[in-house]
Amino acid sequence: MRGLGLSCFFLFLGGVVNSQEIVAHRGASYDAPENTLSAFRLAWDKQADAVEGDFYLTADQEIVCIHDKDTKRTAPNQPVFSVADSTLDQLKTLDVGSWKNQRFAGERIPTLGEVLSVVPSGKKILIEIKCGKEIVPELKSQLSQCTLANEQVVIICFDPHVVHAVREAMPQYKANWLTSYREDRSKGRWLPQVDQVIEKLKLSNASGLGTQGRRSVVDEAFCKVIDDAGYEKHVWTVNDADEAKYYSGLGFQSITTDRPAFIRAAIQADSLGSKEKPRLKYQVERQVARNGYDGKECWVHARSGVVREQTEDGISQIVLTSQLLDVKGSDTFSAISSASSLNGGETWSELVPQKGFARWQLGEQMEETICDFVPVWHHATRKLLGTGQSVRYQHGKVMKVRPRYTAYSTYDPASLSWSTPKQLEMPDEPRFRNCGAGSVQRFDEQDGAILLPVYFKVPESNDYSVTVCKCSFDGTDLRYLRHGDEMTVKGGRGLYEPSIAKVNDRYFLTLRNDATGYVCSSKDGLTFSEPKPWTFEDGQSLGNYNTQQHWVRHNEDLYLVYTRRGADNDHVFRHRAPLFMAEVNQDSLTIKRETEIVLVAERGARLGNFGVMELDDSTTWVVVSEWMQTWKQSSVILPVDNPHGADNSIFIAKIKWSEF
Repeated sequence: MRGLGLSCFFLFLGGVVNSQEIVAHRGASYDAPENTLSAFRLAWDKQADAVEGDFYLTADQEIVCIHDKDTKRTAPNQPVFSVADSTLDQLKTLDVGSWKNQRFAGERIPTLGEVLSVVPSGKKILIEIKCGKEIVPELKSQLSQCTLANEQVVIICFDPHVVHAVREAMPQYKANWLTSYREDRSKGRWLPQVDQVIEKLKLSNASGLGTQGRRSVVDEAFCKVIDDAGYEKHVWTVNDADEAKYYSGLGFQSITTDRPAFIRAAIQADSLGSKEKPRLKYQVERQVARNGYDGKECWVHARSGVVREQTEDGISQIVLTSQLLDVKGSDTFSAISSASSLNGGETWSELVPQKGFARWQLGEQMEETICDFVPVWHHATRKLLGTGQSVRYQHGKVMKVRPRYTAYSTYDPASLSWSTPKQLEMPDEPRFRNCGAGSVQRFDEQDGAILLPVYFKVPESNDYSVTVCKCSFDGTDLRYLRHGDEMTVKGGRGLYEPSIAKVNDRYFLTLRNDATGYVCSSKDGLTFSEPKPWTFEDGQSLGNYNTQQHWVRHNEDLYLVYTRRGADNDHVFRHRAPLFMAEVNQDSLTIKRETEIVLVAERGARLGNFGVMELDDSTTWVVVSEWMQTWKQSSVILPVDNPHGADNSIFIAKIKWSEF
C-alpha cells in the first residue's frame, strides 16, 4: 500500500437558490427515451422543476405524447404510423423505448392524461402543441378534468395562431410562443429580428417567449427589449454548462435541457462563484490512501478508527480496515484486513489480513466469517472497539436463509492486530436469530454505555426490523442490556443498516430501505418517532434508496452523508455514487438542499459502503472505497479499463471545520 498526495480541495460556501426553473426537455431525455413516462419520472428524480412534452391529436381525437409527425424515428424496425391518421390503439402497439436502451423495452407512447398523472404537486408541465388549432377543444376538455393547478400548466407552440387560440379558449393558463432563428447571409443578420419577435408575441397574445438558445441573437440587448415589452423569457434546449451559465446570467425564467441535474449543478456552481462568499463552515481535503485493481478482487467496506494516547486529544495511531471481495461472486469476502498510520494518515502500512477473521469451517461445505466491520474508539475503556456481523457461505456462496449475529473485536496497538471476534449474545428468541450490526454507526454515551443499532428478522421471513440495543463494554466483553422500539416498514426487506447519532440532547436514527431511506428521532435513544422517508425541505424525495446513510456531527450541527438518484448517475449501480453530504434540518428531519455538496465524486463505481470517524474536534473523516461491480454490462465486473476511470481507490474525505 502506498500513501498518495492530497488530491484536491472543495470549499463549501453556503446556500444558493436557483433563479431559473430547470425544465426537462421531453423528460430526462439524455438518459431515458424521450416523451415517455420513464423520461418524465426520471426528470423528477433529477430535481427538474418542470417537464416539457410534445403532443399531437390522433385520428380518434386522443392526445398523445410524441415529437415527430410519424413514428419512424422512435419506433424503428416497426410499422410506421402517421400520428394524425392513426388511432390510439394502433400507436399503443409500438415499442418506443428499445431504441434508447433495451432496459426501456416495452415503453409505449403515453397519452396526455398519463403524462399529467405523473406531475407531482409543486411541479410544472410545458405542453408543446405540435399540430394545429384542431387540438385546442380536446386539450381544454382534458385539462379541465385534471387535478393540476392552473399555475402548473404552461402551453407552448411555434405557431402564433395556435397560441392565440389557446389564450382565447383557456386564459387561465400561460402560453408561450416559440421561435428558432435562421441566418440571412445576404444581409448579414438573423431572422426573425427582435422587433419581429415582439410583433409575433403581440399577435399571439402570448404570456412569454420561448427562444432557441443562440448566442449570436440572444444577447443582453435582445433580452432588454423582451423585458421592456413585459414578456417572460425562456430558453431551449441547453445542454452545455457554459451556455447554461450564460442564459442564467441574462435572467431567463427557465432553461430547458435534456440534462436537468447537470445543468442545475452548473448554474449553482456559477452562482456560488459570482456571489459574495459567506463564512465557511468547513473545507474538504481529499486523499487517496491506496489504489490499484486487477479485475479479480477489490477492497470494500473501508473504514477508519483512531487510537488515542493518554491525553484525551492525543492520537497515537489511525487504523484502516477493509476486506477483499471476489468480484466474480456476490458478497464473497475474504478476512478483514487492517493497516495503520502513525503520521495522521499521510502514509499507511500494508493492509494485512487478520488471522482471527479468516473463514472458519462450520461443517461440510459451510464456512463463516465477519463483514461490514466498523471500528470506533471507546473512550471509557480506552479501547478501539470494532463491530460487524457474521456471514455464512455454503458451497462458496452466501446462504440465502441463514442465521446472523453481531460480532465484535478489539485492537491491540502494540501488535497492530485485532483480537479474534466474539459474538454479542442477544435474547434467545426466533426474531434475533438473524440479527446483526453490519455497517452501522453506533453512539457511545459519556458513562461508557453503548447504543448499538441492529437489524433483525426470523431467518425465513422477508422484512427486517431495526432496534437500538443498550450495551455495556468493560474493555473485553460487550454485553447486551436491553433494547428499544422495534421498527419496520413493509416491503423491500423492511428497515436495516441503521445508524445513530446524538446532537443537542436528541438522538437521530437513519435507516436503509430498498425503496427509500428513512429517518426518525428520540429523546432517550431507545424510544423513537415513526420513521419517515428522507426528503428535502420542500418535501421532494431525497432520492436515496437501497444503501446506507451515516451521520456527521459538529457542535450543534448535524449532517447526513448519502447517495441518491438524480445526479447524472444512472450508469452507477443503484445510484450509489457520488457520495453527498448535506446539513439536516433537525426540527423537520429534512435535508437542506442548498447545503448539499459532493463529498467524493463518482467514477462509475459505487460508493455506498463507507464509514465516518471523528478524528478530533476540528476534523471528521469519511472513508470509502470504490466497489468494482456493476449491473449494465455482459458481466457484473467493472473492467480494469472501465470508461469512467474507477480503480478501487480508497478515498479519505477529511472535513476540516472552521470555527467562527
